[in-house]
Amino acid sequence: KICELAEKYDALVMVDESHSAGVVGPTGHGVAEQFDCYGQIDIFTGTLGKSFGGAMGGFTAGPKEVIDMLRQRSRPYLFSNSVAPSIVGASIEMFKMLSESNELHTKLMSNVSYFREKMLQAGFDIKPTQSAICAVMLYDAKLSQDFAAEMQKEGIYVTGFYYPVVPKGQARIRVQLSAAHNTDQLNRAIEAFIKVGKKLNVIK
Repeated sequence: KICELAEKYDALVMVDESHSAGVVGPTGHGVAEQFDCYGQIDIFTGTLGKSFGGAMGGFTAGPKEVIDMLRQRSRPYLFSNSVAPSIVGASIEMFKMLSESNELHTKLMSNVSYFREKMLQAGFDIKPTQSAICAVMLYDAKLSQDFAAEMQKEGIYVTGFYYPVVPKGQARIRVQLSAAHNTDQLNRAIEAFIKVGKKLNVIK
């Protein structure tokens, strides 16, 4: 519907694929694939720090005129915080890998489903998601920090998110799953969640 309105009023459509690229859609090519609107999106933006595994940086893809303007105006080009060449090279290779095979996407979605199912069975409150990020809801800011600290003692690195990063009363543990995780690693993380969850009276 957005694309139809843009065509009617001669507007441009920009899609932020930060959470969806590499995950959403039948082959993980994002919301444009999911809603079958390739060719109707003018500008794509995204991050290299999530599904693409680059740890930092992002991208904008679009018409030459837009990219030329960004090269003159955007801070990564004007100042000294541009993305390291090694990360750019690795990210470009990742785009190639995703265009050649769906294997990584299939594994990632399998890991997400497995983790969510086991965590829900254990009694945790997990927000619905179509991304590789699972939000384990705790609702209390201090509890989210205490929980994350206890998880790190168990050798599992997770982060507590609370206001202003998320709305007040919506504190959570953010878990980012990867196609590189194997079942044993997922089980270890789930076991740690259960142990800490019982210790902090989050689950019974």
